[in-house]
Amino acid sequence: MRPGRCGPRRRGWSARLKTRLLLWFLAAIVLAFAVSSITLGLTRPEGEGATQVVARRVQLRLAKEWGDTAACDRYVRELRDATGLDFKLERDPQVLPRRSRRHRGPAGMVFDDGVAYVPIVREGEIVGALALRSSTGAPGPLRLVLGLLAGGLVLSAVARKVAKRISRPLEQVAQAAERFGNGELSARTGLDPEARSSEHIADEVREVAYTFDEMAERIERVVRDQRELLGAISHELRSPLGRARVGLELVAGDVSVSPYARETRELLKGIDRELSEVDLILGDLLAAARAGLSDVRLERVALLPWLRGRLAALSRPDLPPLELDAGALDAAGAEASELTLACDQALLGRALSNLVNNAALHGHDASAPITVAVERDAAEVRLLVRDRGPGIATELLPRVFEPFVKGDKARTPGKAGGSGLGLALVLRIAEAHGGRAFAENHVDAQGAVDGAVVGLALPLRA
Repeated sequence: MRPGRCGPRRRGWSARLKTRLLLWFLAAIVLAFAVSSITLGLTRPEGEGATQVVARRVQLRLAKEWGDTAACDRYVRELRDATGLDFKLERDPQVLPRRSRRHRGPAGMVFDDGVAYVPIVREGEIVGALALRSSTGAPGPLRLVLGLLAGGLVLSAVARKVAKRISRPLEQVAQAAERFGNGELSARTGLDPEARSSEHIADEVREVAYTFDEMAERIERVVRDQRELLGAISHELRSPLGRARVGLELVAGDVSVSPYARETRELLKGIDRELSEVDLILGDLLAAARAGLSDVRLERVALLPWLRGRLAALSRPDLPPLELDAGALDAAGAEASELTLACDQALLGRALSNLVNNAALHGHDASAPITVAVERDAAEVRLLVRDRGPGIATELLPRVFEPFVKGDKARTPGKAGGSGLGLALVLRIAEAHGGRAFAENHVDAQGAVDGAVVGLALPLRA
């Protein structure tokens, strides 16, 4: 399975989605409330309500009879008897709230400390008021704020629940897509497109989930078929290659008595080299295809013992000596010798083999060892292979990991140029592990290029 790289980003996306949905719901509620309030205000202008009409009639009657105290008192008693309410006529306008006393037009009811006042206006001046004591009165600012706050909390809770219900299936789709992208080809959303009654999920989300599951099923089937095809190709091509090499060995044993034995042996050696190169290219193609299919099987290995074993297996008479330089790790302390790395051993071994062969092919002095160095920091481990050849041409450095890009044969006289796939495969294997590949020229103290350093960096995982 390809290592995951998107977990924190996906979780951040999920949280942002929930927040945006919640804010949109709250904004929609506030907007609806504002529109309804404006509409109500436009359709019911002040003064048209029943309360305002009654208040104005009381104002006009008392204002008309204000000079006749007995008539005013009689009218107030009639109101008290007819309604059962506690009306009281106040002839001192000072009882009204100060801002109401400045009013110069027909006034409606004014609330103050649990008492409702109907101002009495004569000739533009407030001369008194009809007071009605109420058990509740108008809502004060604190009650209004508390009511709005309580309503807002209730609306927020409802909106949060709705937002969570909408975002949960989207999270399932995102999680399945992340697992699928990281190589878990069997990952599915788990949302049943037919079970519409059991879960409150939008049809559009179900359709997205169903489409993703269908796509994942088709891709998994294609990848499975490709793996089977690669296995068949490996068998069908390598079997005749093996038989051809056995045949060459048999023929080489029979040419010793031929008058053209020397020429024949050279010819057979050339054919064997060509077959070896075909076998190498085939191996690189199969390994590259496997890495590209996310078929990475991570295992935790002790890095230094593993490297020593691989270098011992890679040693051949036709290769320069191989040496492991772990000085950078030793300088970090005793714990560095116990460094472990999560990797696919087969693919990483192939990458190391390609790096060593690349160093041997490109101008390395056969008498000097090829150095394989290990470095690490808090985030990654780097494997570097340094040769002591002429280095890499400056114009080739940016393209050295592209397929079929080969070095200048004039820089590596007498040596094969390789298949052109070795370093491309190193890059693919590094990326399959979530890492990177790099190449640079090594410069000595005098500023002259005295070799190349090519390697790969793999992330450290807990």
